[in-house]
Amino acid sequence: MNDSTRTPGMLSPLSNPGFSMLWVANTLSLTAFWMTEVACAWQMRVMTDADPLAVAAVYTALQLPIMFLVIPAGVIADLSDRRRGMMWTHAWLAASMGVLLWLTWTGRITPLSLLICMPLISIGLSMRMPAIAALIPEMVQTNQIPAAVSLNNVAQNGSRLVGPALAGAIIAGLGVAAVLALNTAIMALIVLLFLFMRYHPEQVDRGAKPEGFLAAIKEGVLFAALTPWKRNVLIRLSTFFACAAAIPALMAVRFDNSETYGIMYGCFGAGSLLGVLVIARLGYRRLNNRLNGALLVSAACIMVYGLVDRPLLAGPLLACIGAGWLFCLNSIMVAAQMQLDPAIRGRGLSFIYTLGTASLAGGGLIWGAVARGTSPAVALIAAGASLLLALAVTYRLNIAATEGAPAATSS
Repeated sequence: MNDSTRTPGMLSPLSNPGFSMLWVANTLSLTAFWMTEVACAWQMRVMTDADPLAVAAVYTALQLPIMFLVIPAGVIADLSDRRRGMMWTHAWLAASMGVLLWLTWTGRITPLSLLICMPLISIGLSMRMPAIAALIPEMVQTNQIPAAVSLNNVAQNGSRLVGPALAGAIIAGLGVAAVLALNTAIMALIVLLFLFMRYHPEQVDRGAKPEGFLAAIKEGVLFAALTPWKRNVLIRLSTFFACAAAIPALMAVRFDNSETYGIMYGCFGAGSLLGVLVIARLGYRRLNNRLNGALLVSAACIMVYGLVDRPLLAGPLLACIGAGWLFCLNSIMVAAQMQLDPAIRGRGLSFIYTLGTASLAGGGLIWGAVARGTSPAVALIAAGASLLLALAVTYRLNIAATEGAPAATSS
C-alpha cells in the first residue's frame, strides 16, 4: 500500500478492515495452536510416564516437517491468491485436529499415533506461516509495516499467554479431548473469516517472476545465498532457536500438573507480550544492538531457570526468557519485511521459517536427549551456556542492510 507522511501509532494498522480481520484470524489460529501443543505434550507425558525425550519428540514432530514444506509454501504464497490459500490451509488444520480428536475421544490414541498426527498439523502450519507474513504488508501502508509486525507479535505472544493457560485449565477439568474439540471448531471458524475477508493484492511485476515452481525456489535460494544481511539473519536466528528450543521442549517435564504447566507456559507468553509493548516505545532502529541484548538476557535467564524448580521463581524467569525470545524474533522479522521486495517476500520469509523451525526441531530433540541422559535442569543450563557462546561468536553479524541501501529485490 502507499506510504503516509504521518508517523503511525502501534494500533494504526487496525484501521484497515482487511488487516483487522487478518489479525483476528491469526490470533484465533495461534491460540488454537498453542492449546494443541500443550494438550499433546501433556498427553504424551501421561502415556510415557514423563519421559523427557518422548515429550520433546512431540515438539520436534510439530516443527520438523516445516523445514521441508515452508519453502514450497513460500513459493505458493508468491504465485497464488494468499487469501484463498489460507482458507484451504485452515480447512486442512480443522480436519487434522478432527482426526486427533477422534483418536483421543475413542481411546485409540497411543504415543506412536500421536507422533504421526503431529506432522499432519505441521503441514497446515507450514502453509500458513509465509502466507500470513506476506499478507501483512499488503494490508497496511508501508510506514505501518513495523507497527503491523508488532501487532502480529501481540497476536503471537498474547495467544501464547492465553492458549497454554486455557488448555491447562480445560485439561484439568474436562480432559485433552475437550481442548482438541475447541481447536477444531476454531479452525473451522477461521475458514469463514478468510472467506469474507476484504483483500486487494499488491500489484507486482509478474514478468519479473520465474515461470516455474522449481525456478521460483532456485531464485529464492540464490537470493538467500548472495545477500549478506539475509545470511546473517539466518545464522543469528538458527543459533538462537537451536539453544532456546530447550524451553518449550522440556516445559512439560519441569512441572507436576497440567495447571502449573499451562500457567508457566503462560508466563513465557506474558513476557513476550510485555516485550511487544516495550518494543513499541523503543522504536525500530538499532535492530542489531537490540538483538544482541536480547540474546544476552535470554542466555542468562535460561541458565538460572535450570537451577530453580519452584513455580514462583520459574515464572518470572520464563517471562524474561519470553521477552528475550520476542525481541530476537521481532528484530529479525522487522528487518526482513522492511527489506524484502513483494515479488520474493513469500520465499524470503520462508527461508527464515525453514531454518528457524529446523533449529527448533533439532534443538528440541537434542536437549530432550540430554535431559534423559542427565536431567532437565542440566539440559537447560547447557542450553543457556551454548546460547552465550553463540552470541560471542556471532554478535558482529548485522541483520540490517547497509543504511540507505534499497530493499532487496528479485533478480
